[in-house]
Amino acid sequence: MTTYDNESSNASFYVKADDGEALQALFLRHCDKEGLMTKDVLQTEISAIRELLEYGDLLQEELDDIWNAAPKFPNVDATDKRIDVDSFIQIYRDIDDIFEEEEDEDKEEQEEDMDTSTMQKEDMQKKEEEEEEDYELDETTTSSENEQELKRSFRAICNDEGLVSKTAMKNWNEIKELLRDEELSEEEFDEMWEKIPKSGGAADLVDVDGFLKFNSALDDLFEYLEEDDNDSDDEVDATQSNKSKEIQVVTPMFYGDDLPPGVVFAELANENALVGLDELKKWGDLQDMLKDGDLLPLELQNMYESIPKAKGSQDGKLDEEGFIQLYDEIYSLFEEVGDDYEDATSVSIEDSNVSNARGTTFSSKNQFLSLLEDLSCGDESRLLCGLDGTESEVQLVLEAATALENEPSNMANDSDKDIQSSDIAGEWELLYTTSSTMKFHKSLSGLVPPNGKFGGLIQKLKASKYLSDTEYVEKINAGPASFEVRVTGDWELRSSVSLFTGSKSVCINVVPDKVSYGLTNQKADHWKSLGPMNLLDISYLDEDLRIMRGTTSTDSIFVFKRIS
Repeated sequence: MTTYDNESSNASFYVKADDGEALQALFLRHCDKEGLMTKDVLQTEISAIRELLEYGDLLQEELDDIWNAAPKFPNVDATDKRIDVDSFIQIYRDIDDIFEEEEDEDKEEQEEDMDTSTMQKEDMQKKEEEEEEDYELDETTTSSENEQELKRSFRAICNDEGLVSKTAMKNWNEIKELLRDEELSEEEFDEMWEKIPKSGGAADLVDVDGFLKFNSALDDLFEYLEEDDNDSDDEVDATQSNKSKEIQVVTPMFYGDDLPPGVVFAELANENALVGLDELKKWGDLQDMLKDGDLLPLELQNMYESIPKAKGSQDGKLDEEGFIQLYDEIYSLFEEVGDDYEDATSVSIEDSNVSNARGTTFSSKNQFLSLLEDLSCGDESRLLCGLDGTESEVQLVLEAATALENEPSNMANDSDKDIQSSDIAGEWELLYTTSSTMKFHKSLSGLVPPNGKFGGLIQKLKASKYLSDTEYVEKINAGPASFEVRVTGDWELRSSVSLFTGSKSVCINVVPDKVSYGLTNQKADHWKSLGPMNLLDISYLDEDLRIMRGTTSTDSIFVFKRIS
C-alpha cells in the first residue's frame, strides 16, 4: 500500500508498508498524548485508509476484522480501545497484504481466461522482451534502489512540515562533498534549485518530488559532462593520448606558512610571472581552507573577480600587486570576524575549540548568547527571533548550538540524572528559531496582519502533582491595533528514541487546546501553524537556557531563555 499523507502538514510523505521508520513518523503525527490511537482516528485521519474505505477498495468488515485481530493497549478506564505503534504498523501491513493477494488472484484469473494462441503469442513476446531486458535488469534494479535511498535521505533532512529548504539541500552531505571537491559549482546548484518546482504555498521549499527531480537534474548534469569528456577523448589519437599521459604529473602543493605574500606569489607564478585560478590550485594553504569549509569557493571566486587583472593578460590572471591584494582580502576575512566575536564575548580565540566556516569560534554558553544578540540587534526593520534569518546566519546558529550541546553543562546529556517536569516548569522567552513554518507564517499563530509584526513569544509551563498546563503568549505589534494571542493546552515529558541517531532522548509533548485573541476563542487541535512546536526533543538544558530540536528535522531548532 502506497500513499501520500498530507493531513498534518503541507508536505507529501511517501509511505510504504515496509518502511518502518516512515510508519512510526506517520503514527506520531496522529496519536494522542499517551502515544496511542483509537479506531476512529485510524479510519478518519490516516488518509490512505480513509480513502480506501471511501472508494470501496477496503470494506468496513475487512477493517473491523483486522482491527479486532490487532493487540490493544491494556487500559480498563479508556472508553475506546486503543493501539500502540506496533499494532498500528501491523494493521497497516495487513491491509497492504489484502491488495497484494487480490493482485495475485486477478493475475491468475486473467491467465486462465487466455486461449492457447494468445498464450503462445505472449510467450514469444516475453522471450523477445527478456532478451532485450537482460542487460537492462541490473540498471533498473539499481535505479529503484537509488530512488528508495534518496527518499530515505529526504526524510532525514526535511523539516517538521516534510519540506527541504535550499540551506538544508546545500548542507546535505552529497551536495557538500560535490561543492567542496568543486565537482559542482555554486552557480550550477543555484540554477538547478531555481528550475525545480517548489511546494505549494512555500516560496523556497521543495517536497519529496522536487527533491527527486533535483537529483535527476544532478545526474543529467554529470552524464552530460561525461559525454563531453568521452567526445574529447575520441578526437585524440593514440600518440596524443600517450603524450598526455606522460605529462600528467601530480603537482606538489606549496605551503607558505608565515611567509610574506610576495614570496608566496613567486612560488606560484607561471613563466609569465602571473597567477591565475590554475596556479592557485597549487597553494596548499588556500586549498586546505576550501577543503575544510573555512572559505567557500564562491567567496574566493567573488574576491578574485573583483581584483583588477594584469595588463595584457588575455586569460584574466593577476600580477604580483593583484595577488597581494587577494592574499590580504582572504586573511582579513578571518581577522575581522574573529576580532568582532572576541570583543563581543571577551573570550580569546585560543580558548575556543569549535570553528565554523568563517573562523568564528564557539565553546561556551556566553558566546552562543552573544551570537544570538548580534544577529538580532542593529536593524529595527528585521523580525525578532530570526524569523527573517539568512541561510548563513542559520548555519552559524546551528553550528553554535551543536557546540553548546556538547558542553558538560548540558543536563540532556547527563546519564546520571533524568530530566523532570520541575526542571522545565516556568516562564521561557523564545530567543531564536530556524523553523521554516514560523518563518513562513512570520509568527507562531499565523495571525500577523498585513501591517503588523511579530513582537515576541513567551512559553509558560506549569507543573504540579495533578496538572501540567501550558500557555503561549504571542505579541503582535500593529500600532493602535496591537494585540496578544494566547494558546492554552497541556504538556508532558516523554521518553523517546531519535529517528536520526537511534539514541535515547527526552521530548516535550504539547497538546494545544484553545487559541484566544481579542474576543475570539477557537479550538487549537487543527491549528496547523502550531504543529512544529507540539513535539520537540530537548537537545540542551541548564538552569536558564533550553534548546529544542524537531523530531523529524534536527535543523529546526527553538532556543528559549528562562525569565527570572
